[in-house]
Amino acid sequence: MIFFIDSVLYSYAQIFFSNRRWFGFIILLVSFLTPLIGAFGLFGVITTNLIAYYLKFDSNKIRSGFYGFNGLLFSAAVGFFYDLSIELVLLLPVFILITFFITTVLEHYLAVAFNLPGLSLPFIVSFYVFSIFLFNYEGIELSKHLYKLDFALSLPKSVVIFFKSIGLIILQPSVLAGLIIIIAILFFSRVLFIISIISFLVNYYFLEIILPLKSDSLVIISSLNSILVGFAVGASLVIPSRKSVILVIISVIMTIISIGFFQQVFASTRLPIFVLPFNFIVLLVIYSLKFRKDHTDLTLLYFKPGSPEENYYYHHNQKARFEKFKYFFVELPFFGEMKVSQGFNGAYTHKDDWKYAWDFVSVDDNNNEFKNDGSKPEDYYCYDLPVIAPLDGEVVKIVDKILDNPIGDVNVEKNWGNTIVIKHSEDFYSAISHLKEGSFKVGVGEKVKKGSILARCGNSGRSPYPHIHFQFQLTDKIGEKTFKYPFGIYISKTENKKELKIFDFPSENELVKNIEVHKTIKNAFEFKLGNKYYFSYSKNNKMIEEEWEVKIDIYNLTYIENNSGDVAYFFLRDKLFYFTSYIGNKNSALYYFYLSAPLVPFTYEKDLSWVAPYSIRDLNNTNYIYLNELLLIYKNLLNAYGKINIIENPEIKNNFSIENEINTKGIGLFKFVNVQDKSIIFINDSGIISELNFYRNNKLIFNAKNQNQENK
Repeated sequence: MIFFIDSVLYSYAQIFFSNRRWFGFIILLVSFLTPLIGAFGLFGVITTNLIAYYLKFDSNKIRSGFYGFNGLLFSAAVGFFYDLSIELVLLLPVFILITFFITTVLEHYLAVAFNLPGLSLPFIVSFYVFSIFLFNYEGIELSKHLYKLDFALSLPKSVVIFFKSIGLIILQPSVLAGLIIIIAILFFSRVLFIISIISFLVNYYFLEIILPLKSDSLVIISSLNSILVGFAVGASLVIPSRKSVILVIISVIMTIISIGFFQQVFASTRLPIFVLPFNFIVLLVIYSLKFRKDHTDLTLLYFKPGSPEENYYYHHNQKARFEKFKYFFVELPFFGEMKVSQGFNGAYTHKDDWKYAWDFVSVDDNNNEFKNDGSKPEDYYCYDLPVIAPLDGEVVKIVDKILDNPIGDVNVEKNWGNTIVIKHSEDFYSAISHLKEGSFKVGVGEKVKKGSILARCGNSGRSPYPHIHFQFQLTDKIGEKTFKYPFGIYISKTENKKELKIFDFPSENELVKNIEVHKTIKNAFEFKLGNKYYFSYSKNNKMIEEEWEVKIDIYNLTYIENNSGDVAYFFLRDKLFYFTSYIGNKNSALYYFYLSAPLVPFTYEKDLSWVAPYSIRDLNNTNYIYLNELLLIYKNLLNAYGKINIIENPEIKNNFSIENEINTKGIGLFKFVNVQDKSIIFINDSGIISELNFYRNNKLIFNAKNQNQENK
């Protein structure tokens, strides 16, 4: 029963690009302001969903309203345009079935052939088939519904037309219908509310300029299509932004032009154009945007949609956290800590096509590279140190037998010196140069693992003092042009500040090192498929038992799901754990764990810290986000970042706490926002997360304890 109720409510919500049941319920109620139209629409959506269920179509699509909303629109349109008769009632189920099949074919074809949504195009096609079939029975006059402008409320004509246009989207062209719907839209999405006003105003005043003698029915139809176009290209199918607003303005003008075109084409057919211009312009614009070389300015929706605000926050949070993430987690090619003596666009040799390279040296506490007088290679701390594979691969080239230079001399004939080139994948290689003669531990054709010793640091080639030259390249050629690619995860130290760097590029004079895996911390976050965890916490003076289970979906994405159906997706790779997204209730142990551990390296390094951005929506501080969301298409006024570090308990060895200070700052509703959250995750010496605390403005608001500390 709940499944079918959902399928009905989501079908109504889909008309406005919404995924909220409450919104669908409001639209359902509004549709009964004209009982016949409401009854026809409800019959259409129920019948369509029953057909899909009986024919065993995808249950998730049925529940989401994917099939139902076109059947709903078709049936409501029949009730809107035609007088009730026995013949109409008998024909309606047949054409609902036809609408369903048209929907499945068009939706599938557009998705597979063009990667486009079907929108309400199936409804338009099926309604035209129905109308043409009935041409011998009754004419169609759309205008008779639209000329009835009610000014009883003493509202300006433009406001009346705005509300009637909104209402007409569900075939209810009345001020009351439009008013209720626009209030619901405001509660659902501030962005959609603003976009609806912008779209209407552009349409209204553009028509004033080009058609001062226009009819009211034309303005209403044009406004209806323009508002829907604005919803689609400004907020729902494109991530909201200032440029998406510009796209809305352009698309609305295109919509007005297309309305003039379709009116002339259909003039002799008596068919209403209704939402055909909306479908035409949206599909045209969205498909055109797919052919750009750069998709960063106007980003098409690339994930399961929520509200425009949720889409915005999710996209920008993913971008801030993971934009730099690459497929390969490359490590530094040495053990311990070294200094970048020359980085990109270096002062000496890293120039032009060879600018993306690094030179690494070892230094002491006084930043000296050598002991004694530095006159011999052996005086240099990095000389003869092992060089390691930065990534799994195959050795494809080795140059050896080149003698080390005396300090200060260079060998320009054998510029690169002793060098090893490793192939990591097709068209991705790394090269390490200036190695010590005869120090190679591997040979050509040998497979190597990340971290395995390859050779030792020397002073061969164009190298006045011992150092490690490292670069990425796209071929196996010795001395090939460099390729810009980041190191996956490492620790950076500058002026006594230690930071975790993720997919970044070490700069000159930075001290850098690979992270060393700490078994206890790794065990705590090594969530394995099928593992179950049990946490208890108090809620409303009642003890809650929450169960987690690690699962994997059909796309091979791993996630933790609790017994309430809340889901936190995560990524576990090499030496790093990080959450990617959360869906569900914001008052559970899983939710607070998601907030507390956005990104955790499997290492302990004293005074090491790192920063992770948050989506404002994730933080459950909804009392001050509304102003922010009203202005979101112009600028995000709120930002949240967490500063994270790991602290070892000084009294108990291998007991750690992960402390995360989350600061939310910006401009809220009538005030400056500065909310301070803090979380502490406790890890015992068995590598088990034993407890989780979450504080807001220094007040403990959530505490959960692990109840089965043998689950690992």
